[in-house]
Amino acid sequence: MNANWIFYFFTGAVCLSSLYYDQSLNPVLLVLAASAYALSLLKKQPGLPLRGVQLFLLVVFHYMSASWWILVLYYLHMSFLAYRLHRLWAALVVNGALMAAFSAVTLIHTPIHRDTSLLILFAAVSCLALSFLFRSYIHDIEKQKQRLSNEKKHLSTHDALTGLYNFQEFHRQLEGLAGAGNPFILVLIDCKDLKSLNTTNGFQGVNRILKQAAQLLRIMFPDACLISRYGGDEFALVVQAEDLEENHQRMTQLLASEFPRLAAIEVNFGMACYPQEGQHKDDLILVAEHNLYLMKRDSWLKREEHMLRSEKLRVVGELASGMAHEIRNPLTTVKGFLQLSKAGDYNVEPWYDLIMDEINRMSMLTAEFLQFSRPHVTQYKVQSITGCIHRIIQLLESESTRLGHEIHFEHPGQDLRMLMDQDKMLQLLLNLVKNAYEAMPEQGIVDIRLGARDGMAVIEIADNGKGIPETELDKIFIPFYTTKDSGTGLGLSICHKIVQDHEGVIEVESVLGLGTKFTITLPLTEAEEQPGEPLITTSRPTISV
Repeated sequence: MNANWIFYFFTGAVCLSSLYYDQSLNPVLLVLAASAYALSLLKKQPGLPLRGVQLFLLVVFHYMSASWWILVLYYLHMSFLAYRLHRLWAALVVNGALMAAFSAVTLIHTPIHRDTSLLILFAAVSCLALSFLFRSYIHDIEKQKQRLSNEKKHLSTHDALTGLYNFQEFHRQLEGLAGAGNPFILVLIDCKDLKSLNTTNGFQGVNRILKQAAQLLRIMFPDACLISRYGGDEFALVVQAEDLEENHQRMTQLLASEFPRLAAIEVNFGMACYPQEGQHKDDLILVAEHNLYLMKRDSWLKREEHMLRSEKLRVVGELASGMAHEIRNPLTTVKGFLQLSKAGDYNVEPWYDLIMDEINRMSMLTAEFLQFSRPHVTQYKVQSITGCIHRIIQLLESESTRLGHEIHFEHPGQDLRMLMDQDKMLQLLLNLVKNAYEAMPEQGIVDIRLGARDGMAVIEIADNGKGIPETELDKIFIPFYTTKDSGTGLGLSICHKIVQDHEGVIEVESVLGLGTKFTITLPLTEAEEQPGEPLITTSRPTISV
């Protein structure tokens, strides 16, 4: 807003007061001087010559008005001069001269005596002091305004946490660097597993890590022309270099070894060289992000390999521990009898059967363990799964009759065939059916159902035995886990391995007091599902003895 209206207002007030109190020597000249002074104020930002004319006309106006009221106009001019003139001594000289002119004109119209001189001196000094206080106040306001403007600009272009450039400013400056034509290297850096640290260190701990990483980038790359926080856990870096290959190797070594060691976090990074790999910032970012993705993928594959290796070592440890435990028990028994026989010169014949049972148990355990750890079957043949189930029923016919159990077999009219090792498949089915027999303390029924669904053979083996507690269902396939007094705990583990070798899936459902059902899904080869055909049910009743 233009402040000249203040000057116009006081010019009119001074002119009217002088006319009213009849202080002017010549009213016509007074009006002319006031008009000339007012016209000189029309320009909003006058130069030094015009400002000198304004001050001269002000002194003339003062002389023609002979009014003390004009002191306000002197003060306004002095305040603006103190503000506009950047050099303090220049403002002091000009304002001092103006006050000297005010004092001289006032003394012309006022009789000279001590009180008048003191009054004029007080007015002059007061105007000088107030004008420079105004200068100081305005300069303080402008400094604060400039500081707030700088803070606003900084916050709009920098990340509040790390103090680096933000995403938008990074893209703007990168576009400028690409337009300049000087070669440089763009690096996108991604901090690994930083999100998972929120659960352990909290967001304050993660923020501290990000600040340390930003500070470390500044220290490690002092020649970087652009460092930015590209995203939540990503940073971007631009380094100008004439020898791109040498600097590429140096930066790769720093980011791959030194930075993780000092920052205590692992990073993935991707680089792009300008102008070899792109002429525009978008092309460079695309190349850098692609290289970053490749490094992330390699890192993920290495982690998966490490986890798989660790899991294998854990399983091997559990197997070795279980095997040692299972073998130690019978060895302890045999050792005890032998020590007792040697100490008392006893004949071991009374304990011969017991010793042999323990030795046979170790032999059986060793055989099952070797079978469990045997490498995968490498030769398969396309054979009938239906025929395998019929073979199992024949093999168990005598045992079914002895125990008083029945086997019911439901199968489709077609012959389902699959690529398999017949011996392994027979062992799988035999183990599951025998487990069903052992789960039924009294006469029971084992239902075997065979069907096809979506190109897969589905075998269900269900019994009406005592069932398995829900808390133990997740453990039944773990090696050496068993609830039987005489079991080794490797039977279901072997079954699970056979199914995996045949690229199938085995599932178990059980209800206490009602029974257990194992469901095996295996890929078919030649046979396909025909849901319209009825199931053929065969039953082999047996008589309890």
